[in-house]
Amino acid sequence: MMEEEQMTTSIKDLKPMFNRLRLSAMYEHAESMLEDVQTASMAHTDWLKELFEAEIARRDENALHRRLKQANIRYKDACLSDIDFSIERGLNRSMIAQLGSCDWIRKHQNCIITGKTGCGKTWIAGALTNAACRAGFSAKFYRLPALLKDLSLNHQLESEIHRSMRELRKIDLLVLDDWGIGQLDAINRSDLLEIIENRCGSGSTMITSVMPVKAWAEYIQDPTYSDSILDRLVRNAHRIEMTGVSMRSLEKYGAITKKK
Repeated sequence: MMEEEQMTTSIKDLKPMFNRLRLSAMYEHAESMLEDVQTASMAHTDWLKELFEAEIARRDENALHRRLKQANIRYKDACLSDIDFSIERGLNRSMIAQLGSCDWIRKHQNCIITGKTGCGKTWIAGALTNAACRAGFSAKFYRLPALLKDLSLNHQLESEIHRSMRELRKIDLLVLDDWGIGQLDAINRSDLLEIIENRCGSGSTMITSVMPVKAWAEYIQDPTYSDSILDRLVRNAHRIEMTGVSMRSLEKYGAITKKK
């Protein structure tokens, strides 16, 4: 009696299983490993280790892409390693490095960046937000005037304003750009206090403003609200007070070169 031929399973036969388990990177890596003589003969445990590492790397990459997309950073290419410390702007290299470690976000502390128009506040905030996303934190970048306008409209439907406030509360790093632009009405003040109060001790908030902190009470225009907001926001904040000429002017007149 002839012995039955033993059927062997190919990697392509397993593709539906990989797909069902959503292990696309593992499948692709398995195919390439089988085509390589050295990796094809590896011990089973070493083979599995490489496959798991490939899948984890792909998932980490996809998660980072989602965080950066959600963050909506104004200057998407802003990166701490590209900061030019040769131009005097009041930037402290060791402080930037400390903020870049994201330890302040782990401790639910805040960051305030102030300075004249064009000195690079929003770009620095973007670079710090980029670092936060790469460290695994969720982030969201807003222009404060636009956010407050949207929230005012959301008050027309109670469920919508509650949803917006919940979303703002759960973000690890909330960036409020252009603090101090425009005037606040009663609804704006109430919404701003709720945002800051909800996040106090549970999330980090980063502010950029042309106004020095000492002028913020005047911007809020109500002693009760200003005391409550500033106490929660400024008390545990790292502060960067930027100086110097406009970076836009330097770029315009050729003093600095645009990155291509």
